[in-house]
Amino acid sequence: MHTLFEKGCLVQLSASVWGATRKIQSSHTAKMGAAPEWLTANKKLVDPDALKPIRKIVNAARSYLDRVSLPFPIPTMVFVPKEMITTIDEELNRFKSSFSEKVEDFQAEYHQLREMARIHLGALFNDTDYPADINTRFSFAWRFVTLDVPNGNTRLLAPEVYEREKEKFIQTMEEAREMGIQALREEFANLVTRITDRFEKDPAGKQKIFKNGTVNNFYEYFETFKQRNIFNDTALSELVEHAQSLLSGHSAESIRSNETLKEDIRSGMETIEQGLEELMELPRRRILMN
Repeated sequence: MHTLFEKGCLVQLSASVWGATRKIQSSHTAKMGAAPEWLTANKKLVDPDALKPIRKIVNAARSYLDRVSLPFPIPTMVFVPKEMITTIDEELNRFKSSFSEKVEDFQAEYHQLREMARIHLGALFNDTDYPADINTRFSFAWRFVTLDVPNGNTRLLAPEVYEREKEKFIQTMEEAREMGIQALREEFANLVTRITDRFEKDPAGKQKIFKNGTVNNFYEYFETFKQRNIFNDTALSELVEHAQSLLSGHSAESIRSNETLKEDIRSGMETIEQGLEELMELPRRRILMN
């Protein structure tokens, strides 16, 4: 049986950051004159800003993975084309290095942060709330995974169970394909909407300005589109190629300073937007797997 996993694999990113909060015991809330069942409260164990750099790395890694992958109907997993696996693995290694550096910075400040909390928490401070080895509360890891239909010859599954699992596997592959096609279309549509919005005036009547990110986001999409278009969405490919020819290396600055170029891009993007509207309204055909 030919499956999606001839084209790539799943990647699962797992990252954890110490929560640095603890529920306040009911004995403390009782002293405030409140019935424990009517009040729940948490205390911060350290200044939350101290953990922000670590969480920022995790968020950046997840955002990167979203940009270079396709959605998959299993929570916490995304699909990556086989041509991009090495690049993605290298990039995640860079994120992990940055993550480790920020964790080391936090460890260096851990004792001082705890002493600061002792002052601010007063009677609510408790030494036992703080892990002796804080490093165990942080992790950053990922794995690449492939799935396959269970072996029909195995003695582990009864024939009726095998047939049911086989059907579930095929349905998952169909759903993954639907999600992948729709995700690429919606991502491109959002880019087109944002750039066409730049041609309009703001509520004060002033012409909006082309920002670097508006154009650069297109180039990021162009870089990975061919690899991620594993289901050969030819209708979308034509629209993407049109957009690529319109921008063709132009920067936001060159668009801002050239009215003729700006008009060409405006007109072309309107055409692309119309094509997307038709494309997004078309009913998607049923997916058949071999």
